[in-house]
Amino acid sequence: MFPEFPVFKPLKLADLPAISQQLKKYQPSVCELAPANLYLWQDFDNTQLTVINQNLCLLQSAPIEPPFFLEPIGNNKLPETAEICLKHASKISRASEKFIESLPAGKYRAKCLRGQFDYLYTTKGLAELKGRKFDGKRNHIKKFQHRFANSQFLPLTPDWQDRAISLFDKWFAIRKDSRFFPKLAYTAQKKALEKAFSLFNELALIGGLLLADETLKGFTIASRLNNETAAVHFAYADPHAPGSAQTLLWEACQKTFSAFPNINLEQDLGIPGLRTSKLSYHPVHLEKKFELTLG
Repeated sequence: MFPEFPVFKPLKLADLPAISQQLKKYQPSVCELAPANLYLWQDFDNTQLTVINQNLCLLQSAPIEPPFFLEPIGNNKLPETAEICLKHASKISRASEKFIESLPAGKYRAKCLRGQFDYLYTTKGLAELKGRKFDGKRNHIKKFQHRFANSQFLPLTPDWQDRAISLFDKWFAIRKDSRFFPKLAYTAQKKALEKAFSLFNELALIGGLLLADETLKGFTIASRLNNETAAVHFAYADPHAPGSAQTLLWEACQKTFSAFPNINLEQDLGIPGLRTSKLSYHPVHLEKKFELTLG
């Protein structure tokens, strides 16, 4: 179905079932390899597919950095496959520690990408928020519930698209002057978000929304990453409703993500406020990612 290297083909929606089957066997640990993520960001990443030594290889060409391969999906002749990838694109990026450890030592240079580390939590832990370390989170939730006594948490469906996009615009408006949120980031996120709603069922997405005073106060969208983990692709809360972000995640972990033992809140991209927020939820594991080049 996919061409053999050096021939590539662009990632299409029709490719996802076959990719998902391979990823189900592979059980990826990094959010970039969630099938939904691959397609949601296709307009930005321009992913191209090829097969090397029976491994599926994905070449990404985003406008913000030189082209790179994601880690090959498979387990056949990985050192040889990695070498072919690196001679073609010079680096394999966002690679998991599991993949790095499968390669012979000394042949490659592996650089840690701290801004790309994924944050992993137990769903039960974030649903219960037990202990003093979560006192602040529980206080934010109580304040939100006190202010919005009629708040509801409901399943997210595609017909919420217009209201969700409006909330995203409100969320981004207070960040637009930050160097961490350039216009390019706004455009890419909005396109990915619109795609998520238009292909909600086709991409097997799940989500929830927080409603108060008949107004959308927050929403989240996720998909299956592996048998144990949901990857949360989007989570936006009303910046003018204190406690909405904490309430959204708390409710979602009780209801939307309850079938998954773990949730992956993806990376912080080196954004200080985002890193502080993700660390404040006390991740049980940071999924390291690396950039691999020839030594």
